[in-house]
Amino acid sequence: MPLEPLTAERRRQQTREYLLRAASQVFAERGFHEATLDEVAAAAGYTKGAVYSNFKNKEDLFLALLEDAYARDTAAIKKTLEASDVPPEARLGDFVQMMRGEMEYVPNLGALYLEFHLYALRNPTARERMNELERADVRAIADILESERTQREIEIDEPVERTARIIVALFRGISMMRTSDPEMAGEDLLESAIAFVSRGLGVET
Repeated sequence: MPLEPLTAERRRQQTREYLLRAASQVFAERGFHEATLDEVAAAAGYTKGAVYSNFKNKEDLFLALLEDAYARDTAAIKKTLEASDVPPEARLGDFVQMMRGEMEYVPNLGALYLEFHLYALRNPTARERMNELERADVRAIADILESERTQREIEIDEPVERTARIIVALFRGISMMRTSDPEMAGEDLLESAIAFVSRGLGVET
């Protein structure tokens, strides 16, 4: 298989990906407030100038990390749904492993989410941008639900967006619980939550 040339656009994308991975580690270890862009740059092996060429400031970097995490979650859900002809309700273990993997991709994301949420409450610009990400995430989950309902001919009166909001709120809460008490929010809770969502969609588990 021939190698693809490393174009300028691909190089910029690669730099951004490295910075986001470094940011996830630094934020997880230091928290949003204590982390610095110098630390992120050093962890990624770049200069601070590379950070500023991709992100306006630390707030912008964190929101990009959050957006990336949400996009990964949505892609993982779609991939898991499409991975087998076996109906989703018969593959709870697959979904538990998927959710656990996504929660571990950005360590301490639940705590970071809570920390930034409190920060955003006092900063209108950050609050609006965070709300935009939340609304986009809900819409993405709603699209998946709509597709599943149509494909499987499931008829439910509950609007898909309202259901999506409940699902997002449920797993945000589990993520935050997991950071303070992993045993309280272990795989058994993830499995129960996924089964609960399935029943709410009219699927027998």
